[in-house]
Amino acid sequence: MKRHLLIWLGLAAALIVQAALPAVPNLGNPRIVVLANNLQNYYYNYQESERPSYSTDEGRAEKTQKIVEMMLASNADIFAFCEVEAKPIVLQQLVDSLNATLGYECYAAVSDGINVATDSYDNAIKSGFVYKRATVQPLGSNYAATNVTYYKNVMRIQAWTEIATGESFTLSMNHFKAGQNDSDKDKRIDNATWLMNGLSTASKVKDSDILIVGDLNCQMDEGAITIIQNNGYQEQLLRFDATAYSYIYKGTREFIDHAFANSTMGQQITGAAVWHTNTSTYYANRYSDHDAVMVGMRLGEYSTDIETVETRPAAKKEIRHGQIVIIRGDEVYTITGQRL
Repeated sequence: MKRHLLIWLGLAAALIVQAALPAVPNLGNPRIVVLANNLQNYYYNYQESERPSYSTDEGRAEKTQKIVEMMLASNADIFAFCEVEAKPIVLQQLVDSLNATLGYECYAAVSDGINVATDSYDNAIKSGFVYKRATVQPLGSNYAATNVTYYKNVMRIQAWTEIATGESFTLSMNHFKAGQNDSDKDKRIDNATWLMNGLSTASKVKDSDILIVGDLNCQMDEGAITIIQNNGYQEQLLRFDATAYSYIYKGTREFIDHAFANSTMGQQITGAAVWHTNTSTYYANRYSDHDAVMVGMRLGEYSTDIETVETRPAAKKEIRHGQIVIIRGDEVYTITGQRL
């Protein structure tokens, strides 16, 4: 009986580990992979803020381990994170844990000069980048996409060069205003407007192939998204999966974490997907309330055989028998309980 119990416990533990990280999405045949994720108030100095989801050193270590496991499993080349503490030490602890696990200096964090302890304004969180040293290197400095004080930390621009080819692209990681009232939506319109202005600033954009990622806190029917689309950017996650979602609120699936590319960047993307690292796992195994977003690319190779957003029929939404139905040409998707 004891032996059977031990076998059962072992199987249960294996199932829990498997549930913690679902299979990495198929991104085609990329050379470079970008992963973006809201880390839900990831701090080192958690004692100094009421924001963190943990209140002990053990809680911080547990969350760090879960994030590191996700990063290693993804094998991404560039990580873009938001909702992390606005101090240099927070991303460095991820890098130290990654490199200690691997046994060599594989990863590094981008220096951005952000430190809430010395800033003249109070924004306790930021967006930041970690990268694999053997495959990519930062191109130029790390820039704020806007000069609006509160959002300087969370709307960032960083260009990258692929070491193997010398090809480059510009990546912007963003965290827009949360909330669902009209004031919040108006602020997200401001966020999108500031971002478009920042990405039109030659001194901040070191390569014209641009990828925008992040927790934009709005779905596709909001004005902020319309501004981004009207400036020539297409949603890459919906390009490869019309039913994508990244967040669950009160049982409702929401698509609020995004990946937008301009036309030249889109032609170099081999695949894009939401990796359900959190919405599909047991609560004890989650490290955030948002799923990770992944984009694969082959820089310098402009594909003509991948169907692009411009050539696909526009999607429209209907309500049929109480269910949301998405229609794109001859394709029809029925989505129960999902608000798009």
